[in-house]
Amino acid sequence: MPQILQDEFRITQNASGVSQAAGTADVQSDVVTFVVPDATGFIIRPGDVFSLYLASSTPTEIAATSMVKLIHTDSNSVIERELANVSYTVLVEFSNRNIIYTFGQRYELAPDQRLLLRTTANLAVATAQTRFQISCMRGTRSIIT
Repeated sequence: MPQILQDEFRITQNASGVSQAAGTADVQSDVVTFVVPDATGFIIRPGDVFSLYLASSTPTEIAATSMVKLIHTDSNSVIERELANVSYTVLVEFSNRNIIYTFGQRYELAPDQRLLLRTTANLAVATAQTRFQISCMRGTRSIIT
């Protein structure tokens, strides 16, 4: 019987299964979609972190009051669960554990489920320099039986 291997993981813009899309100014837009790979699961635990930097298509910074939602959906995007709904300024910290955004409860992501970063920003969001991190635990079946 295969073993389940677990490791600490950060879902970022460079992770397999992540796609990005440009966001339209003042329109709710899904700027990042993460699809959980087959035979893999993720657990976001209380204390895990979420950071986001939205790049604009102009030299102007995205307004701190722009809203960001982290949405968990099923494989068909029929059922949506909101994991975070905060102003952009809350998410811009990437390293200071005293002020970085932390999750308050546990969330489990199964294969083919999705995480969406949905924003309503004051400016158009560009994909090129947009970056994010979500810390979590990743689990996958071992290929060795």
